[in-house]
Amino acid sequence: MTLDDVVILSDQDVKGIYNDVYSGFWRQYKNPPDWQSPEWEDVVKREKMLRERYRSCPLVLHMLQDLMDQLEARSKRRIGK
Repeated sequence: MTLDDVVILSDQDVKGIYNDVYSGFWRQYKNPPDWQSPEWEDVVKREKMLRERYRSCPLVLHMLQDLMDQLEARSKRRIGK
């Protein structure tokens, strides 16, 4: 990616992204359900919905990937896998 590829986001865009990704997604799932449980599928569905909503925004894609890595690790470590 080059600087020419970067879509400039307004302050309001960034605020909305953080509201959706952090305040909405992370705070809801920071204590994730068991890995590969039916409830885990809800986490995955919500993450996919956010990816679709912001599909052209690398900021969101990176945030979601990092948060999903955290949730997966937390879930797997809690159940000893």
